[in-house]
Amino acid sequence: MIEDVIDKELVTRLDVWINSKIVLLWSPLLNKIMIFITNILSPTNLFILSIILLAILLYKKKWHHSLLLLFSMVGGLLFEFLTKLIIHRTRPENALIEVSGYSFPSGHATMAIIFFSLLLYSFKDEIKNRVIKNFFIALNISFFLLSGFSRIYLNVHWFSDILAGFSLGLFWLTLLILVFKTITSLSKKTLKK
Repeated sequence: MIEDVIDKELVTRLDVWINSKIVLLWSPLLNKIMIFITNILSPTNLFILSIILLAILLYKKKWHHSLLLLFSMVGGLLFEFLTKLIIHRTRPENALIEVSGYSFPSGHATMAIIFFSLLLYSFKDEIKNRVIKNFFIALNISFFLLSGFSRIYLNVHWFSDILAGFSLGLFWLTLLILVFKTITSLSKKTLKK
């Protein structure tokens, strides 16, 4: 995707097409809703929610999940910031709200998918009622999708910025989960010997 963005290939043509069509959905009420969603699910607010989640995880003595939260959120912010510095992609010019900084990848999308996926990973197995569990899963997925959609709707990000943010966040979180599981597994084997 980075190569397509740099070389202005297929994904950038799709970006321009979506950007030009999304304005057809604009309405005063929907604009207010999308601004509210984008503000509520901002990286700053997700960072605050992460501190609350960390306190809950520590209270429940979920040490593994606590470390995973710290590494995933801090690493996600760092990788998103560094990628923006390297790519230097400008934002769409027809934004509904004023936003500064580079566009690729979306910080909202990166941090939202990390936070809500980690929330799922940490608590879904504790929910025994199938209906409530499915609702919990659907709600978390909806939150990160709404975060991404609100950024496209407001024309502060290109579609590929959102895809890149989701990809970066999910890759980083998945990598950390695998590393933590490997370390835990190796530690258990060492203790048995």
